[in-house]
Amino acid sequence: MRELCYLLLLLAAAVAAGAAPPLSPFTQPLGTGPHWTVRNGITLALHDAYVPGEPGGVPRGLIRIVLPVTPGNAGLRSINFIAVEPCIEEGKRDLSELQPSPSDGKPGIKFWFGPLKRTKDRLRQTIRMEKFANGAHPYLIAELRADSPMEVRFEVYAEKDSAPMRTCILTATMGNLQRLRNLHLKDRTATVSDALPEDPGTGFTRHAVFPLGELKRDKSGVIVMADGSEKEAWRLSRQIPERSWWRYEGPNFTQYWRQPEPVDPDLRVLVNARKAYWSSSDPIPGGKAFENFEMNATFHSGQIFIFGVIRPAP
Repeated sequence: MRELCYLLLLLAAAVAAGAAPPLSPFTQPLGTGPHWTVRNGITLALHDAYVPGEPGGVPRGLIRIVLPVTPGNAGLRSINFIAVEPCIEEGKRDLSELQPSPSDGKPGIKFWFGPLKRTKDRLRQTIRMEKFANGAHPYLIAELRADSPMEVRFEVYAEKDSAPMRTCILTATMGNLQRLRNLHLKDRTATVSDALPEDPGTGFTRHAVFPLGELKRDKSGVIVMADGSEKEAWRLSRQIPERSWWRYEGPNFTQYWRQPEPVDPDLRVLVNARKAYWSSSDPIPGGKAFENFEMNATFHSGQIFIFGVIRPAP
């Protein structure tokens, strides 16, 4: 009886400290920074969360999508980053990763976890952020679900002091890590060479734009998927120095954005590309790959964008 009481006291203390209850599909070990992991799925993390494979951390102003990328569910690393890029009605677009913080002047808007709501099979985590220089002040609710462990559902809102937003874009900024080169549309696959034939040097190409009529749509909504053209990424990755952030030796995941019904009538997908890794002149093995990958549409409160990953078949 004494042991049972002791266990109950430990459980109460863990719940009071914000730890997930036993058998929950969502875990957040104490002392490892702001993140949540859904069982058999992704880890949603902010920039300062500790990930064993990424001891140096990542830039601010980014939401991290973390997965195991080596056999046996080992080798956790960020498979992509989600940046927030609000555009106000006057047309100025700000970038959460690059804009100086209004609180300390360093690159990157600060993000932090706000209120949390959790049920047996669903976790809804508010992500708040500093106000942008253009006056936009969005916040997000990120939802993880036990029955969809490889997806994050983002709902987009405006704080009361926000300037009116024309759009609030969530862009997946790191397609070059996995070297995404195929974009799967309604009737065709657009390769990076077809969609963006120009030579970007060491910078970005323009954006290629795909309107709603070119996107796959069924009764559940719209989905656009991107994947790599390499079955064994490790082969080309051996051209990259072993300790480089960009050395990717994981599987050819399919990454996607989707929007459930009712779909925004002006929804579109945009991608750009690079042939050199970000902030360097180091060539991407195999040539150009998509870098930024996003859905966007006119902003409205509660707007939904879902980012997901599909593991390749064994």
